[in-house]
Amino acid sequence: MKRFIFLLFFCALTFAANSAFAQDNLSSQERRERVESAKIAYLTDKMDLTTEQSQKFWPIYNEYETKRRELLKSYRSGYRQDVDELSEQEAKARIEGMFNTRERELALEQEYAAKYVRVISNKQLIKLYRAERDFTKMLLKRLDNNRASR
Repeated sequence: MKRFIFLLFFCALTFAANSAFAQDNLSSQERRERVESAKIAYLTDKMDLTTEQSQKFWPIYNEYETKRRELLKSYRSGYRQDVDELSEQEAKARIEGMFNTRERELALEQEYAAKYVRVISNKQLIKLYRAERDFTKMLLKRLDNNRASR
């Protein structure tokens, strides 16, 4: 019964996320919130999280996502210049910065993987990584479909 209710909730959120892309009158914040809600439902279902695990897992995951976004934002904020306008030295520095950011992102992911497995199993962690990729693919596909239908 609990699984049925969760599946029903997930379907409703998926519909909300789908309609968020279809409606131009929604603010970007509203769209982002709907997508985040659908993502939480999707990942929770795919990882088979219990209620107790969910209560402990999601604060950790949200903390990770915030730190990851800040890391990527700090990298991107320094590089607004058009690539064709860069000198070779500047291009080399940008590439080094990109690799440095990837290394820091990997270290962050490893740090949080250790935190996750205090709450969830290693199998659920693998399911998380797969579900994140699948959710992103699903969103991109829906976005493409919505753009094609306009």
